[in-house]
Amino acid sequence: MQAGEASYGCGLRECGCVLCLRSAAAAHRPSAMPWQDMSLGRVPSPYSSAPAYLAARRDCKVRKCCEQDSQGRACTKKRRGIFQADTCSTQADANSIQALPADILLHIFAFTHPKAQREVLPLVCRQWQEVLQGPVALWRHLELDFPAAMDLGLDGSSLAPSRSFQARMAAVLTWLAPRSAAVRSLRLRASDSNGRKDLVSPVSWAQFVPLLNNITNEHDRQLVARKMQPLLMAAWAEPDYPHVQHDYTRDALAQLLGPVKLALEELVIERCSDFLSMGTLHFLPLASVSRLRVLSLKSIQFTITDRDFDAIAGLEELQEIVLDCDQPPEGQGQTDEAKWGLLHFPEAMKQLTNMTHLTLSCHYGITALPQGISRLDKLEVLNLDFCTLSELPPSLGQLTALTTLDVEGNPYLGDTFRPDHLAMPSAFPTQLSGLQALKYINLNSCGLTSVPEVLSTLSTLETLDLEDNLLGGGGQGDGAFPPGIAGLSRLQWLNIARCELQQVPHLVERLSALRILDLTNNRITNAGLPSGLARLPYLKSIGLKRNCLTSVPRMLGQMHSLQEIYLEDNNELEVTEPIRFLMDLPQLNVVMMGKQEPNSSWMPQSTIFLVDLAVQLKLRDPSKDVLRLSALGLGLPLT
Repeated sequence: MQAGEASYGCGLRECGCVLCLRSAAAAHRPSAMPWQDMSLGRVPSPYSSAPAYLAARRDCKVRKCCEQDSQGRACTKKRRGIFQADTCSTQADANSIQALPADILLHIFAFTHPKAQREVLPLVCRQWQEVLQGPVALWRHLELDFPAAMDLGLDGSSLAPSRSFQARMAAVLTWLAPRSAAVRSLRLRASDSNGRKDLVSPVSWAQFVPLLNNITNEHDRQLVARKMQPLLMAAWAEPDYPHVQHDYTRDALAQLLGPVKLALEELVIERCSDFLSMGTLHFLPLASVSRLRVLSLKSIQFTITDRDFDAIAGLEELQEIVLDCDQPPEGQGQTDEAKWGLLHFPEAMKQLTNMTHLTLSCHYGITALPQGISRLDKLEVLNLDFCTLSELPPSLGQLTALTTLDVEGNPYLGDTFRPDHLAMPSAFPTQLSGLQALKYINLNSCGLTSVPEVLSTLSTLETLDLEDNLLGGGGQGDGAFPPGIAGLSRLQWLNIARCELQQVPHLVERLSALRILDLTNNRITNAGLPSGLARLPYLKSIGLKRNCLTSVPRMLGQMHSLQEIYLEDNNELEVTEPIRFLMDLPQLNVVMMGKQEPNSSWMPQSTIFLVDLAVQLKLRDPSKDVLRLSALGLGLPLT
């Protein structure tokens, strides 16, 4: 320390601690001070007056407060009142998050959970609350989880389930009003208190009413009825029990859509069927959302009439429709003629000429498509899975923009369930050859006994799903596949699992672009694997799970592009010789082998060769667990 500099007890050149302030003041104070009473042992004051001493202590604490701020510690608690008014303690440091502009904050907030955006972030500070209160881009995609009690807890406030529906809806609308101009996508879903989206299946009134009648207190009866709402979504419209009142009002959806209807472009309602099932015209509130482009209604649990769908048909800008219907459990008093969902394909659907995506899933009333479907000339995706179609109209071939066609679970499209004595037209007319943009077709579980001839004309096809059809019944083999299928030069994924095949059709060898071949759950033996499969230059994955293989096919070692091999649950499979030929596959990532059936396990000799392969693969690339083996009773897997 240089001459002339103050010497402090803590060893610093400049210090604001009380000890050093007292030491410095003592060095410069007068030799005699009249107010000092040494006999009482008072501590000497560092300054000549009490106000000066208090000012020094205050400055010391202010500096400490500023240092804490610069280290990122928010000083939100009051410090004896005098520091909150001080500008040094209230102004945000340039390096703190409070100094960031609003657009940067919103970009950071976008990475947080939607529930935290509504309930946690507004409580951090007043600045964040003001940023999140307006119509900012963060609310462009809004998701509201509606439990049975509609307890949203918006802005951190807790809404008691005992409050009336109108009170709870008013709280939601109050929160939504200043933000509604920014909302473009609204997703409504229901979950239980644990956040699960898969609510338990509905029960019938016959099961619930006896339980309800045993409750004598009227208040308790209504309380139980409200708590049981998720289980009674299928029975609210029953006229036999009017005394059981529903908590939601008929205009619940209309109230919720009111603030956002002018700007809303996407609406998804998932497992909130109660919002739509009240009243006679279920979709009437949707008619006012004129700019709607995407409408997705999932888990529908009521019948949709033509008058209901007219409200949707009036939405001229609609581009995507998803109507995913549930079906009541068996034995709930429903007949085949009175299932939930559409009773037939709506004629008003043809008015939506701007539509590109159409999904009508699990509507048992749809048995045929109208010829006028060709008016939907912009349609790119058509999904009619698990309906009851018996044929596809020839006019479907005029949808030249169609890239995806999914008719899974329509068993009457095939010959399996068709009467032999009736001459019926082909379910796949030759006019479908006009679908020259089609890349994906799903014919899973369609009751086919042979592959439709028209598929061989779809030269742009990339994915062909034929799972769960009787293509190998009666020992047809190659006879179930038309020769033209081999000319699909762009086909990359072929799924012929669960088709009762005893051998792989030889035409598969000529699918030069094939990358994934799924042969799971057939009756294919080692002799049923043609050697020409090894010449497929781009094959990356082959599934031979649950077949009749007795050994690991040696031809697998010749497929040099192979990355994944699935050989599980071939109960007769044993490894009687080294299988190091799999080491010749440079891109191999996964080899799945195992036996999960009871009373099936590996022989000791097989275990030795499998361990040998696992060791060799591990030595080649220690970072990969290529061989994944499970064997019942042997304490494996090996990795």
